[in-house]
Amino acid sequence: MRRLFFFFQISVLASVLLCQFMMADYKQAVAYYNQGRYEKAIQELKPDMDRNPEWEFGHRLLGLSYLSLNNNALAEVELSRAVELKSTAYSAYYGLAQAYYNQKKFEDCISALNKGEQFIANETEQVKEKSYRLRGSAYYQVGKYAEAAINLTNAIRLNPSNWADFSMLGIAYFKLDRLDEAIQSLEKSLSMKPGEQTTSEVLSKIFLKKGVSALSDKHYKAAVQALLKAKDHDPKNGYVYFNLAEAYLFEKKYPDAEAALIQAVDLMPENREIYERLGLIYEKQKKWERALDAYQKAEGISPSKATKESITRVKENMKQ
Repeated sequence: MRRLFFFFQISVLASVLLCQFMMADYKQAVAYYNQGRYEKAIQELKPDMDRNPEWEFGHRLLGLSYLSLNNNALAEVELSRAVELKSTAYSAYYGLAQAYYNQKKFEDCISALNKGEQFIANETEQVKEKSYRLRGSAYYQVGKYAEAAINLTNAIRLNPSNWADFSMLGIAYFKLDRLDEAIQSLEKSLSMKPGEQTTSEVLSKIFLKKGVSALSDKHYKAAVQALLKAKDHDPKNGYVYFNLAEAYLFEKKYPDAEAALIQAVDLMPENREIYERLGLIYEKQKKWERALDAYQKAEGISPSKATKESITRVKENMKQ
């Protein structure tokens, strides 16, 4: 799901920066930063940093400039130093978290955001939204899905227009086995970005799981409904057709079961179980030659006592 994530650069308003820089010597670096001329900002800052290596804001602006240039390693160095110097600016912590995330240091990302939480109160709703999203994404990457769900829900509460938030949240719910909530979030995501492959595939897995569970509980109509939805979201999953055929079989809808198994064979031609089930379906319909052919194919893939018995049984029926 990493391709669904959005990485955010820090945008620092000129008015915020200038309040840190009252001396004329530093105004040019601030101007360069706000113009997006990050290399020039770095060049302008370095002589002053050599004279004052304990200057927190200098390290912060350097770090944010490096981050904007996608130099995450140097951004980490400078922003870490700003944090060590007791920065009270949330942008230092968020920027450091983003640098960590971009380097796949997800636990460090979470730690940086948590440390900066005390300074976020006066930030804009947009900054808070991005912070929840970044932390939720980091929790997701380390498999802490409950924490991911909490943060992604908060991001959505502040801005419900991001399809990837709903998709990631739905997958987190799926990992937590909260299937109904997962379906709701993933369907919302698909309504915002129709046809998105990862979202559709996960929805298919959820409906497949619900269908198999309904089969186990002998709720065959519910199984068919769930498995048809699974098929709609991922029509190339052979296991969906196999289980759909099982549900139809128990409902004695043999032609429907046969059609589903033929689809499964096309997708998984080396699966002996499909041929065995197909042989049984043909037997139920007294299509003896087709039943024999299906059982023989199953036997060719992996011989078994049960398949041999089925072949013998069909041959005897063919003689009658």
